[in-house]
Amino acid sequence: MKKFILIFLIFTFPLKAEIIIQTGKHSHLGKNYTKEESCKIAEEKAKNKAIIESIGETASSETFSSCSQIDGEYSCERNKFSLLELNGDLTESKILKTNYDKETGSEILFCEVTIEANVEPVKKNLDPNFQFDINLNQKIFRSGEILEIKINTSKEMFMAIFQWLPYGGNKFNVVTKIFPNKDYNKNTNDLIEGKLNLKYETYFPDEIKKDKVIEHLIFVASEKKINWLDEYAQIEGLKKQFFKTNILMEKQYSDYMLIK
Repeated sequence: MKKFILIFLIFTFPLKAEIIIQTGKHSHLGKNYTKEESCKIAEEKAKNKAIIESIGETASSETFSSCSQIDGEYSCERNKFSLLELNGDLTESKILKTNYDKETGSEILFCEVTIEANVEPVKKNLDPNFQFDINLNQKIFRSGEILEIKINTSKEMFMAIFQWLPYGGNKFNVVTKIFPNKDYNKNTNDLIEGKLNLKYETYFPDEIKKDKVIEHLIFVASEKKINWLDEYAQIEGLKKQFFKTNILMEKQYSDYMLIK
């Protein structure tokens, strides 16, 4: 009797990039924005919508409403886009149409920009048993107050927490791993199961000439240990790592306001 050896070949294909057409609109009264500035904001809004359409996620509108009042609408749209790109990479985009005009029957100006974007999604966690929940003790802090983070996990997982300070420049646009990190918290055991409570003292940087700032926290859980860097020079450096790994991961974002 002849014996047959069956060989199974498993091919892994990259997630399919998606071509998306989206339009962003920015309205203003003409005093605070030039045509160029308004159209840049409209373009960023179009990019945000393209990412959201591809990955099916939104960023907190409440957060970015507060951010607009502090750092301006353009900066906040850029920050929003950077956070959304952690789950989907907009590898290429081009402007298809720009319309700058007045709203009918009013003095309100607007810029409307339509783009074509190529969005490549990051591998999503499709395991319903692999999840976690986060909660901050409050959303507004003064320098020196304690930020408490409560994490509740569905199963054993490795956890990393990154803090992003999008103030600009070389010093205040870095992404720092604050957990596990003995310089920020004595607890350095990143393998957690059930609940984890962490406490950090907030600090308003003296070099920032503003009364309020928005800071972001990025939580990354993984089924296997990942040797993250302690610091990434820019948010794009962390984003690249999410495209490299095939390890099951779950990501969440949170933020808070610091008042001087």
